[in-house]
Amino acid sequence: MNTDNQHLLSVVVIGLNEEDRLKEALEAVFAHGPADWDLQVIYVDSGSTDGSLAIARAVPEVEVLQLDKLPRSAAKARNMGLKRARGRYVQLVDGDSVIQPGWLDTALATLEQRPDVSCVFGQCIEMYPEQSIYMKLCGLDWHIPAGEYRLCGGNALWRTSIIAEQGFFDETLKAGEEPDLCYRVRNHGGKIVCVDAPMVTHDLGMRDFSQYWRRAEGSGKGYAKIAARYWRNREKLWLREVLVNFAEPLAWVAVFAAGWFWNGLPGGTAFLLTWYAIRALQIAYAMRTRRLGVMHALLYGLHCQFVRLPVAIGQLKMLLGSR
Repeated sequence: MNTDNQHLLSVVVIGLNEEDRLKEALEAVFAHGPADWDLQVIYVDSGSTDGSLAIARAVPEVEVLQLDKLPRSAAKARNMGLKRARGRYVQLVDGDSVIQPGWLDTALATLEQRPDVSCVFGQCIEMYPEQSIYMKLCGLDWHIPAGEYRLCGGNALWRTSIIAEQGFFDETLKAGEEPDLCYRVRNHGGKIVCVDAPMVTHDLGMRDFSQYWRRAEGSGKGYAKIAARYWRNREKLWLREVLVNFAEPLAWVAVFAAGWFWNGLPGGTAFLLTWYAIRALQIAYAMRTRRLGVMHALLYGLHCQFVRLPVAIGQLKMLLGSR
């Protein structure tokens, strides 16, 4: 066993009421640990009221921490774990995600070979896309081609020192904390890289429309918060996305109004449906390299169109100061 921190990988898992998935998430870290590296595994619980704490404590060699900072957030939970991390590198894992075989070896090799890279992430694969249309559609968002990116999500492997140098995650953010950290890291010369390898399977757990809507609104709040923070800087992170998210629903209104002027309600409806179909076809065509099949590609195109509405509402709520 190695005793120096040069060959110690820290893994910080965060969770809130994840009893259905947590045991698998924790055990997968040990089952798929990297060759010739020791592991330090930390679980940070954000106030679970189910059996999550008992499950975590029952997994040998897991250090269990309880977050008591209110209001609780993913940023606070990750920071609590990060401040206990002793390894040169730290893999961040959400409690609803399961590390895949070979990922840690692949990610560590990337950071070992490329000192210019601060963070590496891979493919997130939805566990149960067949359980609901919402999980199937949102799961299609997970795939990201290999390359250099502006940001990553919650599951990623980092150089521990880089996160500390940048002051950890911003605990004032309830959404958008990962893009915010990535922005600061990149503006100090670091790179965020995606490799085309399975990183985690992820259980979105989204089985009804209200969950779909709330998730999209939450994304909108994150977009607006980060855009408002950096719009004066040279790189205006997410400003374009915020503007597009507002512009698309406004375009629906304009298209419907044009149709209404032409032929009342039937005309407005026809114009709007035609607009929707054209935009969905454009998105479906752009997805052709994914080989999704015609129906899945069209459904994904419609999803990308419709989701602009709750995202725009979330943005508006954030900009108006609403919770």
